[in-house]
Amino acid sequence: MQEKNEARRDGIRITLRMTPQQRNLLRRAAEVAGVPVSTFVLRSACQAADLLVIEQQSGVSLPTVESLPVFTNPARLRWESIPADIRQRLLSNVWCGQCRHETTITNFSGTIKGGDLLLVGKCAECRSDVARVIEGS
Repeated sequence: MQEKNEARRDGIRITLRMTPQQRNLLRRAAEVAGVPVSTFVLRSACQAADLLVIEQQSGVSLPTVESLPVFTNPARLRWESIPADIRQRLLSNVWCGQCRHETTITNFSGTIKGGDLLLVGKCAECRSDVARVIEGS
């Protein structure tokens, strides 16, 4: 009987235990992103899951949940429209001028500049500034 009830469930319930300061920060972040808190939390969780998969597949340590990328709304829409496997390749194929070789971008943010998606962050190896431009369609 229990299996039958479980099969009817349409979603997952998540309870967040936060301090008032954390709750306010989450509300402000969702407001800045221009989405409801529930959407902001879900996107952040999915993005963290994507990064975990990328980290496990590439063997390179990527941003933690505490340092999830910050995107403008148009940049986030563009980024999320890219298939996860392609995003993985884009993140792990960034040129570092200091190391003088290909690296992985970490602690990055995303904006749209001139119709292109611009990721700006740090080299996973030397922590120098790096950037990745993803041309618009």
